[in-house]
Amino acid sequence: MDKSGSMNAYEMRLAVESAGFKLSNTLHQLIITRYSEPDLSVNFDNFVCCLIRLETMFRFFQNMDTDKDGVINFTLFTWLQMTMFA
Repeated sequence: MDKSGSMNAYEMRLAVESAGFKLSNTLHQLIITRYSEPDLSVNFDNFVCCLIRLETMFRFFQNMDTDKDGVINFTLFTWLQMTMFA
């Protein structure tokens, strides 16, 4: 960060990668769209919320990926539980 109290899209990408998340360009763009202000800056609170969400989603996936092949299958009920309360 440049001590402005917020991050631009590039700084956000670096921060997310520094936190250990390797994401595609498309996912980075989606994260910026979801967590940024209208000027495309991301404040600290939104950054923390983003990291918590990413960590939760990765853990959920890893727990469901019992054979560790990078693919999971789940029912509609599981999908609703995951998305309604995440």
